[in-house]
Amino acid sequence: MTVLPTWDLFITLFFVIGIAYGLILQKDKTILTIISTYAALIVVNAIAPTIQSYMVGEQNIMGQVFIKSNTNLFTIKSVIFILIIALVSTKSGLSGKDTGGVLSPIELFAYSFFSTMLVIASIFSFMTVETRTGFAASSKIASLIMQYEVWWVVLPVVLLIITGFMHKSE
Repeated sequence: MTVLPTWDLFITLFFVIGIAYGLILQKDKTILTIISTYAALIVVNAIAPTIQSYMVGEQNIMGQVFIKSNTNLFTIKSVIFILIIALVSTKSGLSGKDTGGVLSPIELFAYSFFSTMLVIASIFSFMTVETRTGFAASSKIASLIMQYEVWWVVLPVVLLIITGFMHKSE
């Protein structure tokens, strides 16, 4: 009997790693990751179609340079998305240094959880409708993430505002 890993296993593993990463980084770096993710979403949705037109050879640069490849929009969006998160988080000049603010373990877990959910929901949003339907059919976790996608985008901001009010006196 051969046991094959499922998408639920992969998504769960990504959650565990993402939450552990957030807990290790603490508050400020986790917030920086959330902000980086929002910036990446905006940039990806603005430039990915143009980059795809260059990648499939529909447009060229200065009438000379073009790339002919069979790259789909999901791949382009995913690569740009991950690159922007990494670059903004590490090279933007935004400190992400510990400001001395102390979060309870529950708040830190919530930041880590919603940061991870935001990244996964964003990547799912780059997929075509057919691909999303296939994932939803084969994975209960993916189905839940896609079903509540709007909440995964909104709730990190709500959490930032709520914890800001809670710690205002500090």
